[in-house]
Amino acid sequence: MRATRFHDLIFDADMLSARRDDGTELRFTRHERALLLYFVGHPGKLLSRAWLTGLLARDGSEPGERNIDFLVNRLRTRLGDNARKPRFIATQYGEGYIWIAEPAADASAAAFLVIGPVYGLDAAASPLAAHVLAALDRALRKSMGPDRPVVSEPGWNREVSPNTVDYNMDVSLHLEGDTLHAAFVLRQVSTRQVVAAIRVNIGDAEITQAAKQVAEQARKAIWAHLAIPDGADATPIDTPLHLRVHDAAIVLARSLESWRENEVQLAAARAERPDDPTLAIMWAMTLYAKLVMQMQPEKLPVSAWRAIEDEIEDLAFTSLPKVQSNPLLVLGIAKLLMFIGRGHLDLAEKLADEAFAKSTAFAAAFAVQGQIRMFKGAIDQSVVLLDKGIELSERGSEFHIYLLVLKCTALLAADDRPALDRTCTELYALRPLTRVQIGFYVTPAHVEWLPHHLEAALDKYNALLARGFVEYLYNLSARHFRQRNHRRNVMLNLATHMSRRFGAEVVPQEVAEDLGWPIPAELTAIG
Repeated sequence: MRATRFHDLIFDADMLSARRDDGTELRFTRHERALLLYFVGHPGKLLSRAWLTGLLARDGSEPGERNIDFLVNRLRTRLGDNARKPRFIATQYGEGYIWIAEPAADASAAAFLVIGPVYGLDAAASPLAAHVLAALDRALRKSMGPDRPVVSEPGWNREVSPNTVDYNMDVSLHLEGDTLHAAFVLRQVSTRQVVAAIRVNIGDAEITQAAKQVAEQARKAIWAHLAIPDGADATPIDTPLHLRVHDAAIVLARSLESWRENEVQLAAARAERPDDPTLAIMWAMTLYAKLVMQMQPEKLPVSAWRAIEDEIEDLAFTSLPKVQSNPLLVLGIAKLLMFIGRGHLDLAEKLADEAFAKSTAFAAAFAVQGQIRMFKGAIDQSVVLLDKGIELSERGSEFHIYLLVLKCTALLAADDRPALDRTCTELYALRPLTRVQIGFYVTPAHVEWLPHHLEAALDKYNALLARGFVEYLYNLSARHFRQRNHRRNVMLNLATHMSRRFGAEVVPQEVAEDLGWPIPAELTAIG
């Protein structure tokens, strides 16, 4: 049996487990698996309690008919089924049960990675081949991220399969004595590019370990393929390097802190190629992401933040002469130099403009150019560039959301409230969570009552966290604006909301001095 989809579940080849579309994995007990195998093998047919009792008795168990009812109800619960409105198992009262779920036409339609086609040993006829494929299926599903389904399809055919599959793994198996020679070729489906070729020899006792080894190598290869620019011409819709690195990490990461995934992968890659300028820039991008992800001052004080910026600056300038032919990397350096400030904004603008002139990476260039123009005070130019990037980005993608957040920041700095409200409405419709993520710094300082969702979020803060949030927004964004009124506009709402709840000390002294604090008394008095 191959992997099969029923409703929102993809069952693996041996019915040991299933995965929901949200990434949740179900593991079935021995009895649950036996029931599933016979239900799925006899769709639409009435299976009596007595018959199912006899089935389970064959493995040495002695379940009664009441136990069959218990097992079926437990299985229903695992599947998310409802006896009154069944999707999987219907009850024929007084008689038994019927499997009513229809298999999807092609389980691989929902797959991120398909294991197949398989050459050499026939998986249906060879227990050893079936064992290897099942072990590989389990290892890959465990290794990939929670929203990246893996499906085993020994007879998979790219020509007749949907183009929603990202990668497939060709498998070649040859048995020689007690040794199974196995080759695994990982490809990007859309281009047929070989991403990795893995060769292993497998003995019976080594199947599980070999499967883990192949899965880990495949995981690293996919990350590198997604994250590392190959020097080829960029396309107009390519994302900037820092988002490309982020996207590669969240494909495989098991948490929102994608930079941790990048740290692991990049550290291994740099150990192998310490002089590679591409990897050096990507390491700088990972350090940048580390700063972006940090909001708690006790975990990353200003001195540590500045030390990381020192390393980013050194990596950027050391690598720049070596990557002039790769516009995405040059844009990445421009982004890094813009972020750390230190008088590099004009250089960053020159690099971004030159990269745009030499490259077809329009969207990536618009994102960086738009942010630089914003920091230099040309808000109207910034919004035009960001809108061009938005037009080229995939609706709802991380890049699209990122561009909308940048546009909100530009409009906030310019104090263009009508345009800011329109952009926020568009952003919230695409990503509701952003209501909380940017809510404090776009909600006007003068409002008498914060929206309920922000009040609920604020209840989880204390003075230390509030100070960290204020310092974070200043370091991440406000400090880069050349005009003081723009810096003040970006900080005013957040600092007011936090000061009103926790006191004026949540605004660090250097921030207060830069922005001309304290906040006007008429704002702090509200609430």
